[in-house]
Amino acid sequence: MPHYDYGKDYPFAAFITNLGKYNEGALVGEWVKFPTTAEELKKVFERIGIGAKDDFGQTYEEWFITDYDCYVDGLYDLLGEYANLDELNYLASKLDDMSQDEYERFQAAMEIGDHTGSIQELINLTENLDCYDIYPDIHDHDDLGRYYIEELDAIQVPEHLRNYIDYEAYGRDIALEESGQFTDLGYVRDTGDSFHEYYDGERGSIPEEYRVMTFQDDIPEEEISEWAMDLAYDMDEFFRQHDPQYAAEHPEEHAAKEEIYENLMAGRISALDEKLAALGQTQEDYLPSEIEKFKDATGYEEFLDVDPQAIRETIENPDQSHVDEMLAFAEQANREYEAELYGQQALPDKLTVLVVEPMKEPYVKEIDPGLHALQAEVGGDIAASYPFDDPVGLVLNDEGKLIGLDLNRSLRDEHGEIYDIVAGTFLVVGLGPESFASLPPDMIQKYTEQFKRPELFASINGQIVSVPVESENPLRTAEMTLEDDYGMIDGIINNGRRGEELEKAQLRGLLLIFYGRQETHLLPLPGIGWTTL
Repeated sequence: MPHYDYGKDYPFAAFITNLGKYNEGALVGEWVKFPTTAEELKKVFERIGIGAKDDFGQTYEEWFITDYDCYVDGLYDLLGEYANLDELNYLASKLDDMSQDEYERFQAAMEIGDHTGSIQELINLTENLDCYDIYPDIHDHDDLGRYYIEELDAIQVPEHLRNYIDYEAYGRDIALEESGQFTDLGYVRDTGDSFHEYYDGERGSIPEEYRVMTFQDDIPEEEISEWAMDLAYDMDEFFRQHDPQYAAEHPEEHAAKEEIYENLMAGRISALDEKLAALGQTQEDYLPSEIEKFKDATGYEEFLDVDPQAIRETIENPDQSHVDEMLAFAEQANREYEAELYGQQALPDKLTVLVVEPMKEPYVKEIDPGLHALQAEVGGDIAASYPFDDPVGLVLNDEGKLIGLDLNRSLRDEHGEIYDIVAGTFLVVGLGPESFASLPPDMIQKYTEQFKRPELFASINGQIVSVPVESENPLRTAEMTLEDDYGMIDGIINNGRRGEELEKAQLRGLLLIFYGRQETHLLPLPGIGWTTL
């Protein structure tokens, strides 16, 4: 067992609280030191009233953690109020099994922030300590350089020359090469070994000897049913508050609660998980955490999480069922994207954007917020680009070049060189703290001017040439820009004597865009691919 802070013989303790009593205004709970056992935890639950009934005959089933005492540096901030007790016990047991040397490597890895984003990552870190070496008394580049030369004999330096060695510079090179970092515990280096994931976050991945919630595995069916009904009620309320589409699709609250209840009791829970995740809920929040507890208590198996009706439809009409599956997947992806895009904030009524179409001047337009409106404007799945220092973004068709949309406007680097060309209509949008926002007036003015002139593109001697044109008469502007003989505006570029045949051939494709001839020219655009003109 390692030496924990303050001489404690355990890594952390949690104050487990009866949630029902807490909601009634009473703090009923008890400190539990980890690692613990299933027998001890069962006694704690009995003492704090989990499983007992209230004055109305309802069972106290829910608990949460109101506080922690933590004696491992950097761990406290990762411990949540709805943490999985089996997972906590798994981590505490792995810490207790460490030698002092292993524990110091664990602490050093935590200090440099490697694989420390969650309890799951920390558990995997305990299994991968061979990925790190720690040199305890090395605290700066000079120390490191001297250690490698004088102790490890990394290079042979005669004794009379050692005073002339720049140990700090040498140590800095070593640290850069090894991706090493200095911590309070010393210098930490990556050994180069592969980091493996042993624990995937699922209860089934926790070894039996570390599980402490097994005493809840045999909950009476009546209590399971009451638990499912409480969860169904809470989820229905949450969905109605955060998803207007759900409320519209389920006008009858009682029927909606019954549907959720039946899915929970039948083990069809993955769709509920996905819906909560799409609405921004994580395992740190109450509902996802409670569903995980329900899964653990009812022996949920993911591979059995199927809808019998969907299976029957697949058998009876496989083609249509596959289409429905794809459509459902796409709609779910859209909802998840919008939830990620806008977080939990209310969507604005309208978004003011700048629309930039090929061969047209930009114009301002108000559109509905959300993914569907953006897709409609650009004609397909969207991609976002942020090429400017201003708080603006470009929303464009994700497959514009692949499907042959007309080339629109060029994007240039600080030297004025073209590094990309946007294909198809795109939008200039503002950027809010967490999502797209209306483009402010000063940005509308700036980017209207920047994208005011439509452009034509050609590849000449391996270089992309951009020709600005007037939107009202692009044909005449293109020819005026390239013509040697300005007196002959006739659709034939360089028809004077100065026009060489090679240049004619190179530029001829440019006018084919406007004349609509049936010829196709493939132009290799560096960094963009082959583009059809």
